[in-house]
Amino acid sequence: MKQRIKYLIVLVLFISNAIHAQNYCFKAIPNWVKLIDTPDDSAISKYDITSGFYLKLVDYQVNLEENAFFYHEIRNVISYSGITNASQLLVTYDSSYQHLQIHHLFIWRKGKKIDRTNDLSFEVVNNEYTLQQGIYTGAISVYDNLNDIRKDDLIDFAYTLIGNNPIFGEDKYLFIPLAALNPIDLFTVRVFYSKEKDYSYKCVDCDSLKITDEIIDNYRNIEISYSNLKPIKLEDNIPSWLTPYPYFTLSSYKSWKDVNEWAQNVFSLANKPELDDVYEEVFSGNETTEQKISKLIDYVQDDIRYMGIESGIGSIKPFSPEQVVKQRFGDCKDKSLLLVWLLKNIGIEKAYPALVNTVTQSEVDKSLVSNQIFNHCIVTYDYNNHTFWVDPTIAMQGGDYKDLYTYNYGKALVVGLPADTLQSLSVKNKEGMTNYIDKYSFKSFTEPGKLLITSERIGFEADIRRLSMEYYSVNDVSDGLSDELKKQFPIVNKTSEVKIDDDMKANTFTMTYNYDVGGMWQDGDNTNPPAKGFWLFRFEPQTLYQYINTSVCEARKYDFALSYPQNVHYRIIFDFPKDMLVDDYFKTYDNEAFYFEEKVEQLNSHSLHINYTFITKKNYIKAALYKEVCEQKNEIVKKLPIVIYFPK
Repeated sequence: MKQRIKYLIVLVLFISNAIHAQNYCFKAIPNWVKLIDTPDDSAISKYDITSGFYLKLVDYQVNLEENAFFYHEIRNVISYSGITNASQLLVTYDSSYQHLQIHHLFIWRKGKKIDRTNDLSFEVVNNEYTLQQGIYTGAISVYDNLNDIRKDDLIDFAYTLIGNNPIFGEDKYLFIPLAALNPIDLFTVRVFYSKEKDYSYKCVDCDSLKITDEIIDNYRNIEISYSNLKPIKLEDNIPSWLTPYPYFTLSSYKSWKDVNEWAQNVFSLANKPELDDVYEEVFSGNETTEQKISKLIDYVQDDIRYMGIESGIGSIKPFSPEQVVKQRFGDCKDKSLLLVWLLKNIGIEKAYPALVNTVTQSEVDKSLVSNQIFNHCIVTYDYNNHTFWVDPTIAMQGGDYKDLYTYNYGKALVVGLPADTLQSLSVKNKEGMTNYIDKYSFKSFTEPGKLLITSERIGFEADIRRLSMEYYSVNDVSDGLSDELKKQFPIVNKTSEVKIDDDMKANTFTMTYNYDVGGMWQDGDNTNPPAKGFWLFRFEPQTLYQYINTSVCEARKYDFALSYPQNVHYRIIFDFPKDMLVDDYFKTYDNEAFYFEEKVEQLNSHSLHINYTFITKKNYIKAALYKEVCEQKNEIVKKLPIVIYFPK
């Protein structure tokens, strides 16, 4: 059966290539397009350009009556290094509902126009880079690498894409960024539609842009113009829900109730699905309702693999639950609808698909109301007067239904519960935790010592590790750890195989490693004159550096995204060959972003224990507080290394 599926996919891709090759044509610029003159002068310096070329003109025009999107750009090649980048033309679209019209390709050289339109020879390639994530989109790209492009050439290219996903019908939505990574001499946007249409639009952070809105020949005509557009300046770790540039957005929707009605139609079924085969497969016949809930979630998460065929209508409309069970795969919306009906059929009537946005999250409703702003689907259901949220696309989760971790996406459109606002996710996740213990045992300063490493992951941290072990072998993980240890110690030898203890019921995942490590003790007589007469060992808690490390602390314009939640406990135990005396030490750092604790204590005459705790409190740091928090973090990291001395 797997071979048949494999050959079917190959055949489909072969046929689709033949179809795609005919899905564009050469045609004159449409009459509805307003022609824009190329700017003569430029204030752009070559030192502001990062790719060897910049855009002299970007002209984007949208005819909402015809679902037509016109794009015209003129690239100015200013250096030899820019020839390669500027010479590549690429247009990506969904051939299931979009058609590409190529208008022209002109090369302007020393003021003269060279018409190279007839020389274009596009190759059509399947743009399926998402297949590794289990998604087939049906998107294609037409690509051409231009010949005979020279420094100071202007590459003048124009095309139009026509078509709208039929699942949206007459619904309209636009989101147009008004910024670029490279400077632009003239950037223009034009959107027009019938004056009878009551669409909502806004231009965010557009104070410096020229905007006109007027009625011309019974059409509303919105134009945005920006000369000498500076390249956008981004910062690292900007939270995904922030949009660090101006943009124009438009929607035909007025209320979330209307969007919910559309979503109900999308998720509706002609008939109640027949899912008896699933219950026969999953249930033994003696389960309580709670046990059934847990088993059904496990079935959808683990036995229905994540795979989406998301071309055209299929990118929005889910397969029927029976089809998903039959094919044993589905994407987020497929798996969610299946789980909803599996729950309904065991008496959980209040079970619904819930649409969320994994990028904008809690800020999703700050945009205009639309059915096109969601990119993920999960499930919410009520049981025993409690509301639960579950993500059917997360596999290998431990614990029962009450303990499953669900990322808090902030706000959701619950399909089937119309409301004027989106619903906030009432996620009550159990605290996840990672516990590391490194135990070093030295019998002498010249021979390798024993190192026992234990990592225990609890809750969603166990889920993450468990899932990763589905993709990586134990040897892969063990070899990776060995390589890291070799950066610290001259001698590293694994003395036993990795031991794994996976308790799905308690949702803990523990891995144990055993090594001989040596060569870290330095003889002060030979290597360090100030340490003459001592054995010394510089220790750094490398495990901790993956969670907290140094960075440049500068004032920021945007908030700083944090990895959240993190709850890490790291304990290091040293058993030395000689007695020692160490003063106990305890230090904490507590700010709005994280809590850090370091505790050093001597439990007996030859043992030293160091305990670290690192807990993030939220998923971002406010821009105004970043520099202060960053400097405190750097102070912590600077003090982490310790040097241990023993008299010879």
